[in-house]
Amino acid sequence: MKQLLIFCLLFGSIFHHGDAGCIMRGLCQKHTENAYGPCVTNDTNVEPTAFDKTHPAYEKMVEFCPHLLTGDNKLCCTPSQAEGLTKQIAQARHILGRCPSCFDNFAKLWCEFTCSPNQQDFVSISEMKPIEKKEGFTPEYQPAEAYVNTVEYRLSTDFAEGMFSSCKDVTFGGQPALRVMCTSTPCTLTNWLEFIGTQNLDLNIPIHTKFLLYDPIKTPPSDRSTYMNVNFTGCDKSARVGWPACSTSECNKEEYANLIDLDDGKTSGQTCNVHGIACLNIFVMLAFIGSLAVLLCVGFVFTSYDEDYTNLRQTQSGEESPKRNRIKRTGAWIHNFMENNARDIGMMAGRNPKSHFFIGCAVLIFCLPGMIYHKESTNVVDMWSSPRSRARQEEMVFNANFGRPQRYQQIMLLSHRDFQSSGKLYGPVFHKDIFEELFDILNAIKNISTQDSDGRTITLDDVCYRPMGPGYDCLIMSPTNYFQGNKEHLDMKSNKEETVSEDDDAFDYFSSEATTDEWMNHMAACIDQPMSQKTKSGLSCMGTYGGPSAPNMVFGKNSTNHQAANSIMMTILVTQRTEPEIQKAELWEKEFLKFCKEYREKSPKVIFSFMAERSITDEIENDAKDEIVTVVIALAFLIGYVTFSLGRYFVCENQLWSILVHSRICLGMLSVIINLLSSFCSWGIFSMFGIHPVKNALVVQFFVVTLLGVCRTFMVVKYYAQQRVSMPYMSPDQCPEIVGMVMAGTMPAMFSSSLGCAFSFFIGGFTDLPAIRTFCLYAGLAVLIDVVLHCTIFLALFVWDTQRELNGKPEFFFPYQIKDLLGAYLIGRQRATDTFMTQFFHFQVAPFLMHRMTRIITGIIFIASFITTVILSSKISVGFDQSMAFTEKSYISTHFRYLDKFFDVGPPVFFTVDGELDWHRPDVQNKFCTFPGCSDTSFGNIMNYAVGHTEQTYLSGEMYNWIDNYLEWISRKSPCCKVYVHDPNTFCSTNRNKSALDDKACRTCMDFDYVANSYPKSSIMYHRPSIEVFYRHLRHFLEDTPNSECVFGGRASFKDAISFTSRGRIQASQFMTFHKKLSISNSSDFIKAMDTARMVSRRLERSIDDTAHVFAYSKIFPFYEQYSTIMPILTTQLFITVVGVFGIICVTLGIDVKGAACAVICQVSNYFHIVAFMYIFNIPVNALSATNLVMSSGILIEFSVNVLKGYACSLRQRAKDRAESTVGSIGPIILSGPVVTMAGSTMFLSGAHLQIITVYFFKLFLITIVSSAVHALIILPILLAFGGSRGHGSSETSTNDNDEQHDACVLSPTAESHISNVEEGILNRPSLLDASHILDPLLKAEGGIDKAIDIITIDRSYPSTPSSLPCTSRMPRAHIEPDLRSL
Repeated sequence: MKQLLIFCLLFGSIFHHGDAGCIMRGLCQKHTENAYGPCVTNDTNVEPTAFDKTHPAYEKMVEFCPHLLTGDNKLCCTPSQAEGLTKQIAQARHILGRCPSCFDNFAKLWCEFTCSPNQQDFVSISEMKPIEKKEGFTPEYQPAEAYVNTVEYRLSTDFAEGMFSSCKDVTFGGQPALRVMCTSTPCTLTNWLEFIGTQNLDLNIPIHTKFLLYDPIKTPPSDRSTYMNVNFTGCDKSARVGWPACSTSECNKEEYANLIDLDDGKTSGQTCNVHGIACLNIFVMLAFIGSLAVLLCVGFVFTSYDEDYTNLRQTQSGEESPKRNRIKRTGAWIHNFMENNARDIGMMAGRNPKSHFFIGCAVLIFCLPGMIYHKESTNVVDMWSSPRSRARQEEMVFNANFGRPQRYQQIMLLSHRDFQSSGKLYGPVFHKDIFEELFDILNAIKNISTQDSDGRTITLDDVCYRPMGPGYDCLIMSPTNYFQGNKEHLDMKSNKEETVSEDDDAFDYFSSEATTDEWMNHMAACIDQPMSQKTKSGLSCMGTYGGPSAPNMVFGKNSTNHQAANSIMMTILVTQRTEPEIQKAELWEKEFLKFCKEYREKSPKVIFSFMAERSITDEIENDAKDEIVTVVIALAFLIGYVTFSLGRYFVCENQLWSILVHSRICLGMLSVIINLLSSFCSWGIFSMFGIHPVKNALVVQFFVVTLLGVCRTFMVVKYYAQQRVSMPYMSPDQCPEIVGMVMAGTMPAMFSSSLGCAFSFFIGGFTDLPAIRTFCLYAGLAVLIDVVLHCTIFLALFVWDTQRELNGKPEFFFPYQIKDLLGAYLIGRQRATDTFMTQFFHFQVAPFLMHRMTRIITGIIFIASFITTVILSSKISVGFDQSMAFTEKSYISTHFRYLDKFFDVGPPVFFTVDGELDWHRPDVQNKFCTFPGCSDTSFGNIMNYAVGHTEQTYLSGEMYNWIDNYLEWISRKSPCCKVYVHDPNTFCSTNRNKSALDDKACRTCMDFDYVANSYPKSSIMYHRPSIEVFYRHLRHFLEDTPNSECVFGGRASFKDAISFTSRGRIQASQFMTFHKKLSISNSSDFIKAMDTARMVSRRLERSIDDTAHVFAYSKIFPFYEQYSTIMPILTTQLFITVVGVFGIICVTLGIDVKGAACAVICQVSNYFHIVAFMYIFNIPVNALSATNLVMSSGILIEFSVNVLKGYACSLRQRAKDRAESTVGSIGPIILSGPVVTMAGSTMFLSGAHLQIITVYFFKLFLITIVSSAVHALIILPILLAFGGSRGHGSSETSTNDNDEQHDACVLSPTAESHISNVEEGILNRPSLLDASHILDPLLKAEGGIDKAIDIITIDRSYPSTPSSLPCTSRMPRAHIEPDLRSL
């Protein structure tokens, strides 16, 4: 039925200057249980009356409005008004109470407004409404016919600005207190007064107050009584006798910032600049200029005066060179020792390959059984953080004291729709059908069930977290909490009251029509006030779990307010305190994920995103399985290329099967299997000792070890092929000599490179990063085992395969055999050596690279490139984008993107105090609390400061301080802590029967603290509990559930925040807050958040000045701790690697200091080039990229040692010629062998779906391979050409004058070396193999001399020319034909 407004009177200001009078008095209109409109005293002002001192409200008035109770105590408010006033002021004390002066000023504002005897001087009624009768309520002021709805309240600017100044810096929960009492940010005086004066029945504000400010300077003295101008208290002053002044933190932020001084200098460093230019850039520019000058000088010296060549000429002219010094003689001895022993090993294997084979098998039998103990760590934390790391140690302490933090399950709904054009809630998600679907999802999740191994059913109720206790529902943070999880509440309807427009003098009538959008009104009210017990719609905003749902936790936004939300977040917490709970949780999560995946496929209304705690582990395993095909293809190419590229393929005697005579298919395939077995052996040995790798690390290790093994395989087989060209025909009987010769030429380099690789890997094993440590340990041991297996099993297989080849038998067709072995040999020499790669390196690459201008230009480019990479490397970042661990199509990648875009809350962080303190002592409490009287630099004050300075500390949100809550809970004025009068040892909870809560049955706990009561009331000891009472009621506090009567109950927030000793004392406690929003795709956010949290914890530890240890813990820290130390650790390890490699190469290559120095220069340059390319391709430093850097050490060592060995063993005299010879002989082997194998197999990884594979195992590994090859095949030879050592093959090397010259290196000679040898007489050169048994029958046969000449004169370094003979590259017949005919 329609109701008309009776009247709406608009009054002007009514002033009665100087006389006491009340224009409103008593309660006349009941709006809600706690909001009543005051009565209008009509047009005749009512005199104030004396306040009844016997009324309970009088004590509250003395507490809050003592300045009014002077003399006759005449006030304009009734006791019931005073009671409501003091309740409202008491609520404000929770927000402003940290500064007593601010709170006192705020109390004066409303005390004067409601109760001042001079009320009529500064308060005017602007709007009043007729009283509506309410059943059970009678207006207090009977003559009144209307109640006050709007008033004007005149204030002096002195008081208003003084009040605002005292309150503007006060904090509440780490945030500015006025932020929750203001309409805008930052809060101004005008906005603050507007907010606290706005009528809001939800906040129990019954009238609308318009504040008018008057400047006393501009107001005539006669009119100054028309505004309220009581004295205000400055922030740094004491408001009343016995009250402390506000702390520095609440008054002077600048001074307090200096007092706190969070930054201890351990998280940020000073950057060096000179006139705006970074010192590093200046340094590298000077280094470039200096290096360029040195290079030009060196180039001039070596092009104008070649010491090696002069010494050679002096020797040839008959001058004897001086004896070698001790170091050179020692180097020659090492060189001879290694070659001679390698030759002996090869010859023994050639004579008895079975013994070597069975020795290798014995190694396998010893190592492989350990595989039964092998297992991979699937724990994501174990993959990225060492159990010995600081974060893991702190995690263990935290879990031992408080239990593991809850597991998170998240669901996000995003709307397809556009923003709405009108309404309080205009975001795309605020549609009824979307919320109906949200309720359906929630109900379906509650019904998810599974079974454990014993057949017991597991539901959400069995695993969920209940912060308020067993009597409450599960904690599900969702907007459905605003409707208490009841879908039917979406259909609620409300009748709109008839109202009149304030902007129109005429009456505006509204019918009592129902609206179907009432659910939106209720939700809008809950978003504004999430802790509201009852909105206008009649519903509470509290969830069934017993607490509120913060809007930023349940709504995602990309704007500045949650009314424009475009996504909904649902978070379910699951317990995991014990192992059985974890197992149950994981089983339920598995069904939860199954439900979500099915639901995602059939959700047309919304975009459905989700993840569970176990999702990361599951997806890593699933994605790894999906990439098996890609990895298998890469391995297939690797095996196939090695298998077919080792051999030579040509037809002899027109027999097709003869193409397999010189093939190495079986040997290549078995060599890869040997590499695989070496990896298995490494796994077995470490598994026996309990050292287990992280998930998928073994695949990477197998790749690396196989690629390094491939290099050795190519060097042996290709070296054998080269020696076959440079030596006469050899029969199968000479196989031991052949193998001995090959081992003498390859094994020393193999031993040196393997030792260097293993050293670099083992150095990486000293790190605490599990991903690097296990990979390096396993890879280092596998390299050593691979060398052993190469010298045993592979060597035996090589002997057998060589015997087969020498006997002319094809692979797989052993009954067949070539009849003309000599003809096949001649064809083989020609076909095996005149390849494009060989000729290209001999006649194009090597001469061009060693040209004078090429070397100088390349050197300049190298130095410039090195300097540039140093600059770029200094800018490299650390971290890891979590989304790269999953495919683009993975539901986790999608969820991460949405979290980054819409979610506005960071992870929780716990500041833990570990150690037994005397918490019952007030001086200790003052080091932690935030009340007035607590230390300015207390734990809590520092925490509040840190939370309020988000940009510096990355902390945000409310700070949970249990000592503050407990002291409030147990205080004398608190309604929370009560005990039974008849039994003071029995706690009387506010959650019990209300009939037992009156003062006759229960009294405050402090009333029975006889120790505290013995102190004067002005003493802090009187207001703080004694030791016995403190610890007795602490457990009651932790079990007390908060409610409307007592909001300080600690069960919801602090149940798990305290750990007790066996004596009942506090062993550890934690104070929780949150990080600000951290970008998942930007790991630097997480790293900085961890570093700043630890910075804050160090400051907190200094503040308590005791034996307790303070640390910050968050679930994210174990994942990101590695990045705070990875750069110094990695730099140190690479430096040690460089030093170690220098020593190993120097010693194993015969004290070759110059060669080792050149190799180290290339090693360092290689590091910087790889890191620079990482910067260019935006690849940060982390465990994966660090692993690639360690691998680069092994790869470059493998390449460099072979180059240095070839250089040292070259028969050339000048450094440039030796370098050219090395490039021509070693270059084709390295490029066509390991480089093509590595690069080719890596190219297949580009098709992987996982970004982690395409970035770290395709891009970065390819960069590593190319950079290592360039340094080994271009930079290193040029450095050697500028001044490498003479080696042991270019001059006298014997350690004794009478020693035989068995130390001549046996690497393949190049064309120039053949010419120089011919000039000295080729027949006088010592030969390792006796060819007389071949030459004798040929010399006796007809035409045999020509064939014998062909055998001797074939040289692979000359280009082929047409000829009638199978091989046409010859040495001048004139040099050898007379000698042969004389035979």
